[in-house]
Amino acid sequence: MEQELTLGELKNKALSFDRAEMRDVHIVKDQDDYLSKRHMGVWNVDRNELASLSSKNYCVIQHRYVTESIIDALSSLNIQATAKLKTSRHGIHVDFDFPESKFELSEVGESFTSGMRVVNDYSKTGGLYIAPRVTRLACSNGMVVTEVVQARHVKYTEELQITLEGMIDKLIKDIIAGDEKLANMVSICMRDSVEWMTLKLLLKQMFKKKKHIRNILNRLDCNKEKFSRWDVYNAVTNYATHGERLRPHVETFLQNKAAEIMKKSFNQLAEIDKPKEGDLEVASDE
Repeated sequence: MEQELTLGELKNKALSFDRAEMRDVHIVKDQDDYLSKRHMGVWNVDRNELASLSSKNYCVIQHRYVTESIIDALSSLNIQATAKLKTSRHGIHVDFDFPESKFELSEVGESFTSGMRVVNDYSKTGGLYIAPRVTRLACSNGMVVTEVVQARHVKYTEELQITLEGMIDKLIKDIIAGDEKLANMVSICMRDSVEWMTLKLLLKQMFKKKKHIRNILNRLDCNKEKFSRWDVYNAVTNYATHGERLRPHVETFLQNKAAEIMKKSFNQLAEIDKPKEGDLEVASDE
């Protein structure tokens, strides 16, 4: 469940985050026990279970260490921030919003604040993941915008706070500097439109679960004759941001689908996982 927190509350919450440690991996073959020379296990100490296998040179980053390092980096940069926390079995998923870091896309009449998504997961060994994020002020939709600024994976370092200070400072500047690119993408999305029935068929191709289609359609005005990609993009990101009880991996899935909508025309989207002839019935509620 998502929790909205101040940085102080998040730092206190971090005290109870799951811990992990690296443990040897043994391979049993023909009743003999061999110590693996290539792999180690990332062990979730508090759950007392294996989270993932990793290479010998992998260093796990503790959830608490990640959180405290980011908060300290934000404090050093004098950046005001709020946070939304979700947890999964072995991971934390935190969306930071920087309300004072505002920018406007005057070309499309939209205002945003910058922010970032932070994911640290013991079940994945790609390192700490930090992605650029903006919030549309008109509806508080959180949007992951890796099309504008590239996401980063960060490996373990004893000077993580210093690393993060430089990264966060650059991230905010790059998001704001990328406003022209974002505005151009939004403008193109606003010009590309489809009718209601065509949209329903497209959503059925993109989303296999009826509940996703239903929640997206419920966020659109069915009285309109046509819908732009910007309308649909905002419906998907609104569902991803405000959908009740969405697990982190589901929210990530929705944001990835929203990114497809932002980048590809309706004609291109129609070619994604194109169903066979006869499979294009309009989705109905279960």
